[in-house]
Amino acid sequence: MGAGIEGDAAEVIDATGLVVAPGFVDIHTHYDGQATWDPVLEPSASHGVTTVVAGNCGVGFAPVRPGQESWLVELMEGVEDIPQEVVVQGLKWDWESFPDYLDRLGERHYAIDVAAQVPHSALRTYVMGERGAKHEPATAEDIAEMARLLTEGAVFTNAS
Repeated sequence: MGAGIEGDAAEVIDATGLVVAPGFVDIHTHYDGQATWDPVLEPSASHGVTTVVAGNCGVGFAPVRPGQESWLVELMEGVEDIPQEVVVQGLKWDWESFPDYLDRLGERHYAIDVAAQVPHSALRTYVMGERGAKHEPATAEDIAEMARLLTEGAVFTNAS
C-alpha cells in the first residue's frame, strides 16, 4: 500500500450523501452541428458525460467550400440519420476551414467540454470537390493537400 497523504488540503469539499465519480468522455458523438447552437449538448450532459468528441466517424461540417454545404448535410443525414431540416436550420456556416470551425466553437460556452476531429469526408470533398463526392481515387496532389489541411486542423484551444 502507498503512503498516506500528509498536509492540509487547500480546499475540502463536503460530499456527504453525494456520488463522487470521474468524468466520462464520449469519444463518438455527432455534435458537429449541434455544438454550434446548443450550449448544453443534451442528452450527454445529463448522463454524466463531461467531454464529447465529434468528427471521429468521418462525417462533419468543416472544412467546407461555400456552395458545398449541402453535400455534407446530405452525407450526415445518410450516414447518421440526422435530419437535414435540423442541420439546415441550426448551422450558420460562418466558417470555411477547420480552424475557423474550431474558432466558432471556441467562442461559445458549454456545460461540458467539446473536442472535434477533422472529419475525412469534409476534408476529401473540400480538396477534391465533386471527384471526392463521387468516390474517385485521390491523386498524389490531393493526398498532399489533405495532409496539409489535416495538419492545419490539428490545433488545440483552451476553452473557457
